[in-house]
Amino acid sequence: MTVEELIKNLQCLPADTPVLVDGYENGYDEIVEVREMEVFQYTTAQEWDGEYQMTGAHPGFRDKETFPAVVIKGRRGHLR
Repeated sequence: MTVEELIKNLQCLPADTPVLVDGYENGYDEIVEVREMEVFQYTTAQEWDGEYQMTGAHPGFRDKETFPAVVIKGRRGHLR
């Protein structure tokens, strides 16, 4: 999903609607951070891996083409 698509979807909702992200193991958390990060597509991701990884996360993939992406983090997302 792109920023344009996200904005389009959010514009259909009341302005006071909470926006949540997945919780640590189950349920949902409030958003605590939105930031831009350099990522690359992780084409050999396992079921438990994300499809994209931030640069520096895997030293063996330093030559991968990176691009900026917006990352939305929840309160306990760092525990995953």
